[in-house]
Amino acid sequence: MSSLTAKNNPGHALHYEVVRNALYEKNRGERSYFARVHAEVKSLRELAETMVREGSKYKATEIFAILQDFTDLTIRLLQEGYAINVGSLVRFRPSIRGKFTSEEDVFTRGVHQIVVTSATGSVLRNIAANTVVERVNKSDTLPKLAAIHNTTTGRLNTLCHTKLLTVLGKRLTWDIDAPNEGFFATLGNDSRRCEVLHVNKLKTNVLIKVPQDFQVGDQFSISFHTQLTETDPLLNIPYPAPLTYEA
Repeated sequence: MSSLTAKNNPGHALHYEVVRNALYEKNRGERSYFARVHAEVKSLRELAETMVREGSKYKATEIFAILQDFTDLTIRLLQEGYAINVGSLVRFRPSIRGKFTSEEDVFTRGVHQIVVTSATGSVLRNIAANTVVERVNKSDTLPKLAAIHNTTTGRLNTLCHTKLLTVLGKRLTWDIDAPNEGFFATLGNDSRRCEVLHVNKLKTNVLIKVPQDFQVGDQFSISFHTQLTETDPLLNIPYPAPLTYEA
């Protein structure tokens, strides 16, 4: 029997903001709004760590290994044609998409596609009664640059010959394939996109490399550009302090 008891954390809520639905307005020609929910993603490892903090008698490494084995088994059984019912949470089922021309037509790769569909179970369909909902201001959901350190020396708001900076902040997500999104360094009139070397899972710590060449004493700025959704404008989040190049 499990040592955990399902409970809602009173310090957390389902955060949302109300925004204009630009795509609907474009297609229908009338004003429309929708609720955009801000949900942080939790990995299997983070689920295991949370279970330990909340009283599980098993180690986080043991829980993670079981969850990973469960994931691998689920994938294999779906490939073998089984539907998987995960308690009362969700049901996975393999299906085939694509047009068939007759009852005698057969599956053809390139024409037809195997996909996995999912349906929520009874527990997830009835979570509304126990979910706290809280509306947030748009400013509370925007990316934030809190501090920038010289990765090599640890000094705040400086850069040295390695050109490596550690950026600390919140909600630092962007489309890595979009050339106008990411971190940009501006030296005078020269603004260039920085190379991203590492991002932590929480999107709060990013290691970047600045591309420009500097002279000792040069001051430059860092800004973060991102587009939250396809219909949102491109955001430009400037770091509030200048950075100085040191030898």
